[in-house]
Amino acid sequence: MTMRQLTHEEQMLIMEFARKLEEGARQRLLEDLRSAATTSVAPDGSRVVFEISGYERPPYRGQHPIGVEGRMLDGDGVDLSVLLYADENDHLLELEFIRWDASDLVGPRWDTLTLW
Repeated sequence: MTMRQLTHEEQMLIMEFARKLEEGARQRLLEDLRSAATTSVAPDGSRVVFEISGYERPPYRGQHPIGVEGRMLDGDGVDLSVLLYADENDHLLELEFIRWDASDLVGPRWDTLTLW
C-alpha cells in the first residue's frame, strides 16, 4: 500500500469530528492528525487507513467509532454515513464512507457534511 498525505478535505473532516469531542479526545485526535499519512484500502476510496508517524500500533484487536457520526451526500446525491474509527489506544485508525445502496463511492460532497 502506498501512503500519501491527507487531502485538505480529509484534514478538515477530521478537525470537524474533533470539535465534537471532549478535550482529551480532541487533543489526541488533532495530534494524530498532525503526523498522519493515509492509504486507501478500498478501490473506490470508501475506506482509508491512517499511519501515525512515531506511533507503533498494538496488534490489531478491533476498532471503535470515535463517538461522532457524520452524514453527507455522495457526488450523485446518495446519502453517505461517515465514520471515523480509533484503535484500542484511541488513536486515529480509519475513515469510512458507507453508501447504503451497495454501489461504489462516487466522490463525497464535502460541503454537505453534518455531524452529531
